[in-house]
Amino acid sequence: MKASLREISIPRFALRRDEAAASLAISPSTFDIWIKRGYMPEGRSVGGVTLWDTNRLREAWDRLQDAQEAEDDGDNPFDGVVA
Repeated sequence: MKASLREISIPRFALRRDEAAASLAISPSTFDIWIKRGYMPEGRSVGGVTLWDTNRLREAWDRLQDAQEAEDDGDNPFDGVVA
């Protein structure tokens, strides 16, 4: 399906659930799990439509990256061991 000129030319600052999931390259069901686990923010419901702020999604993603890097920086108990 080809994107319309409106979709291409207007900056997006809020996304629907499927779009938010797609922006993270995950399925909507995985996105739901990530929300429940606190990895991603809750959406904001306005007039029966739930939308996710793109800035909050980016911030949540950056926090996940930072947490992963901190976890990876831990001491390896096998450093210096010769097999």
